[in-house]
Order: sequence, then C-alpha cells, then structure tokens
Amino acid sequence: MTEISPRGLLRRWLVQGVAASDSKDLRLKKAVMTFVSSSIAFLAIFWGGLYLYSGYPLSGAIPLSYTVISLSSTLHFFRTKHFGFFCFSQQLLILLLPFLLMWSLGGFANGSVVMIWAVFAPLAALFFIDLKAATRWMLAFIALLLLSAALDATFAAHARPMPPGLNTFYFLMNTGCGFILIGMMLYYFVKDRETAYLKLQKSETHIRRMMLTDPLTGVANRRHLDERLSIELARQARYHQPLSVVMADIDWFKRVNDLYGHAMGDTVLKAFAARLKETLRATDFMARYGGEEFVLLLPDTGSEEAGALAERLREATRGIRFDDADLTLTASFGVTTARPGESMPEVLSRADEAMYLSKSGGRDRVTLLLE
Repeated sequence: MTEISPRGLLRRWLVQGVAASDSKDLRLKKAVMTFVSSSIAFLAIFWGGLYLYSGYPLSGAIPLSYTVISLSSTLHFFRTKHFGFFCFSQQLLILLLPFLLMWSLGGFANGSVVMIWAVFAPLAALFFIDLKAATRWMLAFIALLLLSAALDATFAAHARPMPPGLNTFYFLMNTGCGFILIGMMLYYFVKDRETAYLKLQKSETHIRRMMLTDPLTGVANRRHLDERLSIELARQARYHQPLSVVMADIDWFKRVNDLYGHAMGDTVLKAFAARLKETLRATDFMARYGGEEFVLLLPDTGSEEAGALAERLREATRGIRFDDADLTLTASFGVTTARPGESMPEVLSRADEAMYLSKSGGRDRVTLLLE
C-alpha cells in the first residue's frame, strides 16, 4: 500500500509534466517551472482573498482569475507535455498579473510593490530558455513599467486610497514572499550551473585521460610520454637532479602473435605492462612507446640505481605466467641517463640504442649506455 504524504503528493505533482523520453536536465526544468507557477498560483488565492477581505473586489478578482488560468495551463501541460507553450503562457501570466493588480489598486502608491512578481517572467526565461529570450521579457517588463509611470496619475485618481497600515502590510508580503521565491530560483540557477560545470570538468578530465592513455594496457601513451619527458628534462635542468630513461621491449613478440594469435598478444602486452607497473616506484613514470616497446622515466635516479631497477623488472617479467599458453616471457632493457641540456629525441634514441644492444647480445638482458 502506497503511503500518501504531503511530500509525496508534491513530488507526484511536480513530475506530472515529465515524459519518459525527457533528459535529466529537461526533467529538472519542468519540475522547477511547475513548482514556481504552482506556488504563485497558490499565493494568488491568498492574495485575492486578502484583497476581497480588505474591500478591493476588482483587485481580489485579478489574482483569483490568474489562479484559474494558470492551473488550466498547468493541467494542459500535464496532458500534452508541451513545455514550450507552458513556459510562454506562465511567463505571460506572471508578467501581466502584477501590473494589472497594481493598476486596479491605483498605481505605484497603492500597489505595495506588487509588480515585483513580474520579474519572474524574465528570470524564468533566463533559467529555462536563454539570454536572448530573457532580454525580450525584460524589455516587455520595462515597457509595462514605463506605461505604468505614464498612467500613474490616472490610475490614482480612479482608485480608493489604501490605508497606510494595510499598504505597509501588503508591501511586506510582496517583498518577503517575492524575494523568497527569487532566492529559490537563484539557488536553482547557481546549482544548475555548478552541476553543468562539474559535468564539463569531468568530461574534459575523461577526454584528456583518454587522449593520454593507451587503450589496451591502460598506461600512458606516446603523447603523454612526450609531455612528461619534456617536464622531467626541464626539471633536471633546473634542479640538477639525475633522470634515467629505460626502454623495454618484449622478446620474440611477433612469434607470440604468430603461434598463439593476436588475442594472446594483447594479453601478453597487458600482463607485461601490469607487471612493470607494480614493480616500479610511485615516483616513476611508464608509457607504451609503440608496439611491444615501453619507456620508463626514473626521476632523481642515477645510472647505477636505474640499472638495478631494470634488472628487477627483467626478473619480474620472467615470472609472468599465462593460463592459455605455455609461455615464458622475457624482455630486453636499455638504460641511459639524460645529460644536461640534452633534447628529448637524443635521450630516447640512446635508450633505444641500449635496448637494441640487449637484443643483439642475446635478449633477456639489461644494457646500460651512457655515451
């Protein structure tokens, strides 16, 4: 049995205009617009009753008529899910009602700043449509404001003066309730922009991660390597700290593809990358250079320490086992240390040369090349 509560009923009311195909953003806009229009319609009943009780029948009839028309528009929206027409009709009603009410009361002096409610028309356009639409609604608001100023003396001459105490009461009610709703809309606007900004940041971070990551192995790609090596070389030149570079290449990788297939080759690449990554230190950097070649950057590491680390990596590679193949994996490593003022291609070329010396020397070995 479904529990009926005021909160549950309100939630059901706010989503009546939502269609199954609506995006999350559109669902939120529909719910907020329904809440704002329904809140003003409810307050209009209260306002109309107060004006009738105070002896202003015409002024009381205007908010009550607004409530009937506004709720009719809302119910039509619930049935058709046509958000564009709903927005326009509600904005038009919200724009006209306060001015009609102010005119019936006798203009600015007796109006108790009731025209503040008309500001919701351009605000709604800004939040739910765009800046261009908001500008049009703001121009309409200014035009009605100027018209009111031009005809203010005429309205005042044909209206019954409102007692100062009652005028003050309506002034407080209009400004208080009006600014509360404006604050709620601004809160929604700020939260919506914050959410959109966070989504954009996450998307940019995700896109950048994809641009800098090798999709197969999950380690950095060549683009990321170029960026990082450039940074490390600049850091080395500034702080005079050693920087070692290791080139690693899987031995007989083409034979693995030929004997076991490319799927097994991909498995080997992922396993090799994972083993290197888990053996490296937190400060080290690893990237797939191309094919079965990987480059390791070892900041603050001299040639002797880099050579020892490469030996540990070589031994760790031999320990890799595969369920689908009786395969002993080995790799050849070339180690070098960047010299002051050396360019990125020069460092990589020497590491590559050292790695090929390991290949020509029998594979499954580490070669250190400094000159």
